Amino acid sequence: MAIRIKRTKRRIKIQGVAILVFSFVLMMYFFTSIVLRSINVSLSVQLQNKSAQLAQSETQNKNLSKEIQRLSDFERVMAIAKEAGLSLNGNNVIEFSTGE
Repeated sequence: MAIRIKRTKRRIKIQGVAILVFSFVLMMYFFTSIVLRSINVSLSVQLQNKSAQLAQSETQNKNLSKEIQRLSDFERVMAIAKEAGLSLNGNNVIEFSTGE
């Protein structure tokens, strides 16, 4: 007489799978939340740095613009020309208008 071995099929309970899927989704939610917050903080720091650089560049541009105006003053140019022995000939003066 042969002995019969009964194989029992294991049934996966839906409740166990649901808990496993839920916990996986919850872990992924926390992970992505932390990563997104980290990226957001990094981007805000970069934005602040760029804003500071922009403000510094604007200040530097204003200072350079004032320096250009000071150096291109007519009296200053004429004083340098007189020191170099140059004189103004009214017949050779050409004026340019800006804007139009």
